[in-house]
Amino acid sequence: MSSREPQQPVAGTATPSLFRQIALPVGILVVVTVVDLSTGSSMVFYPFLLLAPTLAAATAPPLAILVIGGVSLPLRYWLASVDGYLGPEYHELFNISTWMYVMATALAMYLSAARIRHERALVAVSEVALAAQRAILMPPTDGLGGLRLAVRYFAVAEGAELGGDLYIALDTPFGVRLIIGDVLGKGLGAVRTAAITIGAFREAAYDEPELSAVARRVDASVTRNAPADRFVTALLVEVRAEQVAFVHRGHEQPVAIRADGTVHVLEPPDPGLPLGLGELDPGTPPEWNVPFGVGDLLLLMTDGFADARDAGGRHYPLVERIEALLGGERPIAADPVAAVERLGDDLRRHVGTLRLTDDALVLALCHPPGR
Repeated sequence: MSSREPQQPVAGTATPSLFRQIALPVGILVVVTVVDLSTGSSMVFYPFLLLAPTLAAATAPPLAILVIGGVSLPLRYWLASVDGYLGPEYHELFNISTWMYVMATALAMYLSAARIRHERALVAVSEVALAAQRAILMPPTDGLGGLRLAVRYFAVAEGAELGGDLYIALDTPFGVRLIIGDVLGKGLGAVRTAAITIGAFREAAYDEPELSAVARRVDASVTRNAPADRFVTALLVEVRAEQVAFVHRGHEQPVAIRADGTVHVLEPPDPGLPLGLGELDPGTPPEWNVPFGVGDLLLLMTDGFADARDAGGRHYPLVERIEALLGGERPIAADPVAAVERLGDDLRRHVGTLRLTDDALVLALCHPPGR
């Protein structure tokens, strides 16, 4: 089961209505006209009509700016006549300002066209990146290898600045194997690195009997194929009959909620470097094993949860909230779906109206009762 939070609209994908596009420049025309007529010839406001086509460049298309400029030219002439500024002594000045008005309108049309081209290019890049990210974050199959799994993912895409959170769960000859990770940086480079990581894990997980060997192969693939400035914090997991094995590569620690409600942060005895930095330390961290029976719940998360802040700048107290929501004397039943929903809703309440600063992903799994 997978739950994906609605993403922020990609910049430029939603075209505003014509009313919203021209509301500001039309409002300027109306306000300037009313103020100029109400003050009489004692004060002159018609030159401020120039603001209408100029500011329209930020919202309106070129054709609408042309219409606004075409309407405001005779309006400008009429207001100048009412104010008494069409006499011979003002003739040359009025002609010069008229040509400046025409050139300003033409420049506004050019800037509007450039803005629209930029927005369309950003939309194209963003749609490609979003499609790639959706392909990477495929929903896990509930019941995979006899396990119950659920995921909740919060994306904070801003234009093409997509995050690099990743996960995949596979039913292999050696048991259910998973990887959860987070690529350094954002954008298409992060999405590409995430795809490389998942592809390498998918290949190695079916071939290598040892989980540490899977980690070595993924590390080598990321080192060879990912952009030079990218690396991946990751946690590799293998679920067995009564225990779970981990290989730590610089990622957030997993959390286990036991059947009795106790919460344990599973600290790696030998933390490893992120994937893609293995050349700095040729030794591969060994796997470590933790009991994992029926009724236990395992949570795997990316750092977007711990890094989330409320309006006061306080980090989300992850372990404390897990204990309050999922553990304690009356723990929630080992239900991955309910666990990720509770934790995700609580994160949203903590952040409030603020935006998350990083993608956040939580994956929960358990052995179903009566297996």
